[in-house]
Amino acid sequence: MNTLEITTLVDVCDLNIPQLEAVVKQLLSDNEVHLPISCVLTHDAHIRQLNKEYRNIDKTTDVLSFELSDAIHPEAHYCGEIYISVDRARQQAKTHNRSLQTEITHLTVHGTLHLLGFEHDTPEGYTQMQNEEKKYLTLMG
Repeated sequence: MNTLEITTLVDVCDLNIPQLEAVVKQLLSDNEVHLPISCVLTHDAHIRQLNKEYRNIDKTTDVLSFELSDAIHPEAHYCGEIYISVDRARQQAKTHNRSLQTEITHLTVHGTLHLLGFEHDTPEGYTQMQNEEKKYLTLMG
């Protein structure tokens, strides 16, 4: 079973997909999740539209997560969907002086953690989420 299904709506030809898949596979395995995740690599305009439509926030963001598997929809074939703005990821990678690979992996891990119920709206939640992100980013080598 493929744990991460990636759809690219923008050019990211230098992205190491197997490395990204390995990190997400480990994260899902550690949390005993057996459903795959759909990840869409898109552009600012698309993610802004989704943010406005589903969150009533009319601005772009770096990552959005949508849970698809819950008690109401037990027949779901995916744990959820993650949308990543590659435009944002490129900007953030440059700002943080790291590769696009690292930034997209970070955003994918962040989005996956949201699908697993992690939140960062309290100081404790923020710290826990950061620790989990760091843990899985170290798997990149």
